[in-house]
Amino acid sequence: MSRFSRLLMALLLSLMGLVQAQAAEPDQQALQEQLQKIDSRITIESLKATPLNNIYEVQLNSGDLLYISADGQYLLAGNLLRLGEQGVTDLTEQTRSQIRRQQLQNIPVEDQVVFAAEGETRAVIQIFTDITCPYCRRLHGEVPQLNAAGVEVRYLAFPRQGVESQAYQKLVNVWCADNRQKAMNLAKSGEDLAAAQCDNPVAEQFEIGRSQGIQGTPAIILADGQIIPGYVPAERLLEQLGL
Repeated sequence: MSRFSRLLMALLLSLMGLVQAQAAEPDQQALQEQLQKIDSRITIESLKATPLNNIYEVQLNSGDLLYISADGQYLLAGNLLRLGEQGVTDLTEQTRSQIRRQQLQNIPVEDQVVFAAEGETRAVIQIFTDITCPYCRRLHGEVPQLNAAGVEVRYLAFPRQGVESQAYQKLVNVWCADNRQKAMNLAKSGEDLAAAQCDNPVAEQFEIGRSQGIQGTPAIILADGQIIPGYVPAERLLEQLGL
């Protein structure tokens, strides 16, 4: 083999090694240890490749999504956007929607306060709500309109001021009532319900909402995991649902 051929072979082997190194899966434990230099409580829930070479999407136990280089030397916080012929695609929000949808699908229906659709159910929405929230009360007044259009409304508890607040107890009173729908109607109309205690999912649902980045109410979640923050009139919500 000529000297030139040996050099060419060496170059090819080097390039192959480089490609293999780039394609190799990163060391999740090493990346976690790197992140724990920021906060020792951090653990990685999932790690997956992105369209960017050597940049990986990291889902943390806090629910946060970050992007990290394969060697753990670079960290990006924010949304990853893809620019294409059809416009801008928010890849980060797509992942958040998938996570959100899965988490909410795992909540038993019996742990939610359900206002069923009239006739055929054409859509299902889930709403993180707080009894003390004025816009939650306004939206609740339009639930019959949504039900009449075939939309099933499932309420989840989200006491904005935390589990030590009066809002938390008001939600517990609803979830512990024999008739949750009637109790929700009364509470949303401003009536004080009798204090109650029972095995209830209010605190757990509050933590789920927080892990999804929800800070205020109402927070409307569509079937695909898309979130609509804040109050939306029933007419506009029905348009978004294609009804």
